[in-house]
Amino acid sequence: MERLDKIISEAGLCSRRDCERLARRGLITVNGLIVKNSAEKVADDAIIELDGEPVARRREVVCIMNKPSGFVTSTDDDRNPTVMELLPDEMLRQKVVPAGRLDKDTEGLLVFTNNGELLHKLISPKYEIKKVYYVEHEGDVTDSAIQKAKEGVLLKDGTVCKSAVIERLEEGKSTICIREGMYHQVKRMYAALGLHVNYLKRIRIGNLPLSDLKPSEVRELSEEEINLLFADPA
Repeated sequence: MERLDKIISEAGLCSRRDCERLARRGLITVNGLIVKNSAEKVADDAIIELDGEPVARRREVVCIMNKPSGFVTSTDDDRNPTVMELLPDEMLRQKVVPAGRLDKDTEGLLVFTNNGELLHKLISPKYEIKKVYYVEHEGDVTDSAIQKAKEGVLLKDGTVCKSAVIERLEEGKSTICIREGMYHQVKRMYAALGLHVNYLKRIRIGNLPLSDLKPSEVRELSEEEINLLFADPA
């Protein structure tokens, strides 16, 4: 059982105060009956309508996006388009936010959720969630560079990165698996190894792959897929 005004406000339709006014006007129904007290508690399976439109209850959501280049990972930005503009209305109503970030020109797998505990686990350095990126760069990855990544790359500002795994694909192409999320980390690591990054795409978080998700496409994750976020890459 939850208060009617709490359910409607969490659905993003109006404030609790506005809900009180709307209820007094007879614009809120529960199971087809007008309810004029917005503080009334209703059953979890009750059908709520506001001015004739069904109210979608807020629920726990975890979804992923294939972020395209040109969008900043922010909930608000006055100068640039944000990833929030790509979310469907249903996800916006559920008040999801990005779990971590991708640079404006970086593409790929981005997680959104309204679960505070899950959000903390995904972005906290404590949990060392592994992230795999596909990288296109000028120059080729050497055995020395691979070894330096394993030992912890020393960035130009003196920061030492945690051990990372670089795999050479072909000349000018590789993947890297990191377990932290510093600002422009992959680009800075490759620069320290003498390689300039031209293209960057996150293709996996934990053991959850981007798969065939199209650019800007968003989909909700199953419980099984959520667990894959915390598993080591296969």
